[in-house]
Amino acid sequence: MGLKNSGKIILSVALVLSTVALAGCDSAKKKRPTYDGVPFKIKTKPVDKKVSRANFIVQVLDANQSLDGARLAAAHAGVSYCLSEAGYGTSDITWDVNPRDPEAQLRLVDGTAVFQGTCAS
Repeated sequence: MGLKNSGKIILSVALVLSTVALAGCDSAKKKRPTYDGVPFKIKTKPVDKKVSRANFIVQVLDANQSLDGARLAAAHAGVSYCLSEAGYGTSDITWDVNPRDPEAQLRLVDGTAVFQGTCAS
């Protein structure tokens, strides 16, 4: 087998692997729940886990796609965080800006909606 043929084989394998990887990304995005029809990417983390996991931040990326959807996504992520990740076993949350209040002014940072909450203990 010549160098030319092995180069073609390597290129073919690389193309197949790239296609599989991209298909995996697409299916991961399809598995995300949708809020107002949008599959938002959501990040939830404690403000300072050394102090307390009860205080947390929810970031909803590309919130401009649907502000109502971003609110729903943040509320759901907060409940999931308090119930599972932080281990408080409650869905009671005190929010700085309540995502369930349609009149509350959203805090947007470069298109990302940012919410801060505290799990009830």
